[in-house]
Amino acid sequence: MEEVMEKLKLLEEGMKEFFSDGSPSINHGNVGLLGVLMVTALGPYRAQEEVLGLTILDPERNPLVLSLVTALNELPVVKEATPAHEKLVSLLQFIRENNIKLVAN
Repeated sequence: MEEVMEKLKLLEEGMKEFFSDGSPSINHGNVGLLGVLMVTALGPYRAQEEVLGLTILDPERNPLVLSLVTALNELPVVKEATPAHEKLVSLLQFIRENNIKLVAN
């Protein structure tokens, strides 16, 4: 998890240069590759946090990343394509439990 936190810190620093005004502004017409990658990897962060029992995106450590992911998650196209929170949590729990069983064997 430490490596993930380091990568998020690097991403946060890079975003400070990319969004020089300090706040990412996103709409369905300007998502771009960064937005697609961000929503794919971090869009379901709340479900990931719930299943793993830890904080992935911290508002103090990652304010720009969290702001961008939140803005992306609010886009209608993302809302339509994203499974319900409960379904995603169930899927992630299933995957986690199966991986734990595999490692134990």
